Order: sequence, then C-alpha cells, then structure tokens
Amino acid sequence: MAITYQQLRTVNLSSLSDAVDAWRRLPGQFDTIARSFGSTVTKGLRDSDWKGETATEALEKFDLIEKQMKAASDEAHDVHTLLRSALDAFQAAKNELKKIEKYVAEDKYLKITSEGRVYCDPSAAPVENRESLSKGYFNAVQDCNKRVESVLKDADDADSALHYALTSDPNGSARGFNTDTATTIKEAEQRRKEALQDAKAMVELARKGGDLSVAQVQHMRGIFAEHEGDPLFNERFATSLGAKGTLQFWVDLSEKHAGAQGADLKDLKGFQDQFSTNLANATHSESRAMHQWKQGVIDAGNISFKADSRDPFYRPPGAVGFQVMSSLMGSGKYDSDFLDDYGKALLKVDKAPAGEGKYTDEMWQRGADLVFGKETGRDPVIGYLNALSRSPEAAAETLASKPDLTHLLESSKYTDRGESLGKALEAAVTGVTPGEPAFGVPPHSREQVGIAQNVVHAVAESGGGDSLVSKAGLGESFGHIASAYMPEISNALAGPGADAALLTTSKAYEGLDRTDVTRFLYEVARDPDGKAAIQYGESIYTASLLAAHVADPSLYDGSTESAIKTVAYNAGHIQGIVAHSTADSGVGSATGTEKEYNDAIKKQGDFIKTIVATGIGVGASSFPAVSSLVTATAGGFFSGVSGMAIDRFYDGKQLEGALDDSLYRTGKDLNRAQDSVVQQTQWSALDAIAAHASELPVDSTRDLIRGSVNDGWNRSDGALEDTHARPSA
Repeated sequence: MAITYQQLRTVNLSSLSDAVDAWRRLPGQFDTIARSFGSTVTKGLRDSDWKGETATEALEKFDLIEKQMKAASDEAHDVHTLLRSALDAFQAAKNELKKIEKYVAEDKYLKITSEGRVYCDPSAAPVENRESLSKGYFNAVQDCNKRVESVLKDADDADSALHYALTSDPNGSARGFNTDTATTIKEAEQRRKEALQDAKAMVELARKGGDLSVAQVQHMRGIFAEHEGDPLFNERFATSLGAKGTLQFWVDLSEKHAGAQGADLKDLKGFQDQFSTNLANATHSESRAMHQWKQGVIDAGNISFKADSRDPFYRPPGAVGFQVMSSLMGSGKYDSDFLDDYGKALLKVDKAPAGEGKYTDEMWQRGADLVFGKETGRDPVIGYLNALSRSPEAAAETLASKPDLTHLLESSKYTDRGESLGKALEAAVTGVTPGEPAFGVPPHSREQVGIAQNVVHAVAESGGGDSLVSKAGLGESFGHIASAYMPEISNALAGPGADAALLTTSKAYEGLDRTDVTRFLYEVARDPDGKAAIQYGESIYTASLLAAHVADPSLYDGSTESAIKTVAYNAGHIQGIVAHSTADSGVGSATGTEKEYNDAIKKQGDFIKTIVATGIGVGASSFPAVSSLVTATAGGFFSGVSGMAIDRFYDGKQLEGALDDSLYRTGKDLNRAQDSVVQQTQWSALDAIAAHASELPVDSTRDLIRGSVNDGWNRSDGALEDTHARPSA
C-alpha cells in the first residue's frame, strides 16, 4: 500500500534515526567480539589437550566464526549506510511537503485537503472575480498537486527500495552475512527494478514450457540462483505464472527432456533443485496473491496435467497436481503453514485405500517421470516428506497426528518412503534439519517427546521392529532419534528420581515408556547404522554428564561418586541392550557383517562429529542453560571430554591389556563389548578429572565405574528377558 499524505507529513523519524546511530556503532562492536572470541575460545581450544579429527573440525568451525564476525562487521557498515540514505530520503520528502504546505498557507486563495489535494478557494474574493481567479490559479494548483504526487512517489519508492534491500539476501540458502548489501536508496531502487524485469522475463520463458532448450533452462537456472534470496522476485514469478501455470510448466519441461543423459541431465537436475528452492522461498510471502497461489496448488492436487504431443500416435502420461508439486519439493524450505495444509490434503488421498498402507503404492504407480535423477516423483508423499525434513516445525505439526504417523510408518513397509520418512521424523523430534549444524537448539518439547514415544512404541510392538528397521530402511534414522533422545531414554530406563544425576532440560524427560524403550533399542541395534548411532549417543551423553558433575559437584546434592555411579550404570544398561541384540542376531536373523558395522561407525561418526563440532552435541541440549551448569556443560565440550570420547570410538582405540581388540570392534563377543563400555566410561571420567583439576581419586573412580557399568550391563540382560522374545533365550 502506497504511502499517504498524512502518513508522510506526520511520520516520526526518530526511531529510524536511532536505528541509524545503533548500526553505526555495530561494526566496532562486532570487531571487539571477534577479537575476544579469538583470544579466549579459539586460543583456549588450541592450547588444550584435545587433539584429533573432532578437535580439528571444531577449530575450523571457530576460524569460520571469526571470519563471519568480520563479514558481520562489513554488513553492519553497509546497512548503516543504507539506513542513513533512507533517513535522508524520508526527511527530504517530509521537508518538501512542508514547503508545499507553507506555500499554500501563504497564499490567500490556496487550500490543501487532509488527503493532500491542493485546490483554489476563491470564496474570499468578490463574486465577480471568482471565475477569473480560479482560471488564473489553474496552473499553480496543477503544479502543487504534481509536486505532492512526486514527493509521495519518492517516499514510497524509497520505502519499497529499503524493504527490498533489507529482505533480499544475495547469499540465497547459503549461510553467512551479506557482503553485497545496497548502500544507497538509489542503488536499492535500481536492484528492485531489475528484479521485477528478471521475474517478467522468466515468466515469459516458463510459458514456452516444452519448447525450452537445455541452454535456455541453464540461463533460467542462473537467474533463479541470482534471486534465490529475493522474496520480491520469487513471489512475482510464482504469482504471475499462477498455480496451474507453474504445475503445467514442470509437466511440459520434464516431458520434453525425459530421458536426458550426461551433461544435459546434470544441468536439468540442477535447475530442478534451484527452481524448487525459489518456489519454497516464495511460499513464505503473506501477500494475497501468494495465498491464492498456495491454495491453487492444493486445489489442483487431483487435477491431471498433460504435456502437448506433436505426435498423434503418442499420448504423454501426465501427472496429477500432487505428483507435480511434490516433485518440486526436493530443495528449499517451504512455509510450514503451506506444508501443513498441503499435507492434510495429500495424506487424505494417500490414506484412501484400505489395508493400513499396504496398497498405498498402487495409487502412485502411474504418471510421468517428473524428477531429473534417480527418482520418478510418482509417489508424491516422498517429495512431501523431504520437504518436511527441512521444516522441523511443519514436520512436528504433521507427525504429531498419531493416525497420520501410523499410516506413514505402515506404508513405508510397502513403498520407498522409508529414508524420507526417517529424515522427517528426525526433524520433527529434534527441531533440526538432519545433517545441518545446530545452534541454540531448544529443549525437547512435550509434543516432540510425544512423537518420539509414538515412534518408539511402533518399533517396540510385536512384529513392528524388524519390518520398520530392516524392510522400511528406517534403522539409521531411528538410531539418530535414539542418540538425540539419550536423556529421555536414560531416565526411562532408570526410573523416577534419576534426573538429578541424568541431567536434562527436556520438558517431558519422563515421557518414554521403559518397556518400549528396551524393545526399541534392541530392534534398532540390529541395524549397523542404528547400532552405531546409539553407541555414539550414549558415549557423548555419558561423557557430558561426567564432565558436568566433575566440574560442578553442586549439581547433585549427594556425593559426586554417587552421581558417577548412576551415570556409569546407565551406560552399562544401554550398551548392554545393544550388545545383546547383536549377540542374539547370531541365533536369529543375521544383522550384517563386521565390515558393515565398522563402515557404520565411520559413517555415523562423521555425522555426529559435524554436529558436535558446532558446540551443540547430543549431550549439550540435555542440560539446563542456567546457573553454573552453563560453565560445566561448556567445559564438557570445549575441554574436549565429549570430543575425545567420539575420537576414541571413531578411531577404534585399543583396549588396555588387549593385543588386537579395539574399542567396540567386538562383533558378537559380549565380553569384549562389555569391556569396551567399561573402558570408554573410565576414560571419559579421567578426561573430566584432568580437564577440571578435580581431586577425585583416580583408582577408586575407575573401580567404581567398572562395578557400576557391569551392574547396568547385567541388568540389561534381565530386562530383555522380561520384555522381549529372544532367540537365545
């Protein structure tokens, strides 16, 4: 909506002036923070005893943080300059209005309305002079009104340009500060004009559909990449092409280039990813036109779209709207409300066949190949789940519905949805897109724990575990969930009151069922990746707890030794369940070779290390961000206690007193697996004692841990006998 006369003449620019002053000071503040970070955090880590790959990755992250702070300083300088330019433009426009008002006020026969319309009022003149007076003032009135219109247009253009500059991000989806911010309103106006021109040109090309060459598609990809973080461009393109026009464009293009190979296939795949990202960004607009586009896409879900054929003997297969739209969800982060509405409509159709998901696959067997790459896009739920995995809020909203979750889990046994569903589940229960670094992750909410419990229960049900873990291929994602929910799992196994030692910030740490958890861990551990993820999660959580209690004994109102005993018992209990699952598989169905497991250790280690290197690991989100515990948990990570535990597991450190046995590389040998848990827990405790100069006696601590781990290990065997039908029993 354009700026009005009253808005401009009464606007108070003091807030904008204050913002200009604040941004003027920011560059220096960022520079100070960068120097402090480098001289304390980074230097502290370089001078510490933490070595190995995880430490190296952490240092690389810290170096990147320092560079980002420099980039932040540069961007702050540019934003200050831009805001200063905007303030000058608004102030100049307001001053010009005052000049016009002053000119009108000083003239006996000129008046101005509250809407800013200047007119001649000859009522004060003799009657016989009024007509000639009005004619004489005609040009003056016209000139004043043109001046008012010009001033309002200048102010409105400046406002639009400022909004454009502040909402556009040339980095697109790449993280980092924007070092290419417009520094003047004039520059921002020019960029906005070019964005609208580019959007118009792209719409014209898109309307050619199947007539586009790969070279033209590549040109479009470049323009879309340039405007990836440009809300104005993305919205204008989508709404100008329209919902049905967007879907028809993709059907036409994918049909024209079906069967592409080599460089053409690579280029087309790259365009599909880029196009998906831009559409995703467009859905975040709250404009009326964009709301109509989003509703239009949903309404077209069951409509068939077909490409034109120049061959009278060939009829292109076409696809329904859900298939087309979901094939464009492979990249980018879609608006969560749109995903929620879209998902409800899609899943209503997907759940139509009877049989609890058994016949779902038959619904989507027909249709065009809409994906340039390995997939076909025929099953729209796969694309939708991929979009959910990059939108944790939407994933949690969708998967909180137990009927929908049950349907998706069941249908994954008969479709290829397992991997996509797994990633969506990870996003839902953790609040983080799988594989992305996590900064400032909030504690698990009751809703998230509720979803996790439903998943745990589904796996724990008789016959559910093997089909979901192995057949549906969800074992790895279940392992990641177990790793992230190690505090809740630990408290569930330990029972009421253990949270004093098994620290957590979870809003529902008591929300998992003990029997379900035992069966869940047992089933997931049959998958090599699931097993490795659980073991990493337990190692990190245990190391973090030990570091916290050693660094700050006041966290537990009993003795530190008592807290350590509980932590060690928990480690033995969890790792015992995992090891017995592996051992039992020798009697029942095979779970994979030693090589598969060792490969899984490396794969999951790489996954976990990426997260821990950011400073927010599995254990870090388990602690309250209050009181002295902040220092304790920071010590647990930045002194390297958790990092060293990961490195030992990842590198396969030799067990003490063993010639050829490495940590956890024990296969079905229960004794060596038990020794690994004892050894890893002891090492983590000794690391914490050394890192915090604790006076805890080393020998008795080692012995305490040995006994407690073994007690927990023995309990795991009994717990499995009580809760699970075992082939070795």
